[in-house]
Amino acid sequence: MTIRCLAVLTALCLNNQVCLAGEQTKQENTTRKAKVHHLSPIAPKASEAFKRQNDDLKKLMLQLYQCNQKDLLKSTKVSAEELVQWVFEGPFGWKFEAIRRMQSVDALSLSFNEQYQGDRILPLITGLHTMLVSAYGGENEFRFTKTISPKHLYDAAHNIEMTRFKLINPSNDVHHFNANCTSEQINEIETTFTNIIKRTNQYVQSIDHAGSMRESIVSVDYSSADFIKMPH
Repeated sequence: MTIRCLAVLTALCLNNQVCLAGEQTKQENTTRKAKVHHLSPIAPKASEAFKRQNDDLKKLMLQLYQCNQKDLLKSTKVSAEELVQWVFEGPFGWKFEAIRRMQSVDALSLSFNEQYQGDRILPLITGLHTMLVSAYGGENEFRFTKTISPKHLYDAAHNIEMTRFKLINPSNDVHHFNANCTSEQINEIETTFTNIIKRTNQYVQSIDHAGSMRESIVSVDYSSADFIKMPH
């Protein structure tokens, strides 16, 4: 009888230890998953993420034309709203003869080129748009099939920040985009740029599971204020 009781007690103790061990393992796995989720947030689809960027680029183009009517008139006689729609929804594939079919960083550089006499807002928006499409792994703004490189997204964020800096704080030898803008308009333009940059950096972090770019996206060195070349 005593032996039977001891056997039962031993079995209960062992079962209890197994249950406790199982519960502890479950808690550890839950904690580990929570930490991984915290460190590596789930990235939205590239097409969804880019759509929000695209909406802000439309807003930015309209904001820039609203206080740079001379640039608008160099491209068209229609309203700024109509031109923005024509640029974003027209059948041109972001290859405009007026800016020699330039895209990405080449188009951005053209918009700040002192010798260029055309509409500077068109190449600026074209450059930002085509650069971001490529950085998000897109063949165009509708098809995103390529593997996304955190480095390419970081470089795009850097170039957008440099565009913002050059546009809002122009030197004496470049076109003053903000010469005719009110302080309120400048603030609105800066806010739009900030949203685009922040969203790009957040997407870098959501796909950069190795954490290789987290230290790099903190700041930009304006002393070496230049665009980073991007792959096409």
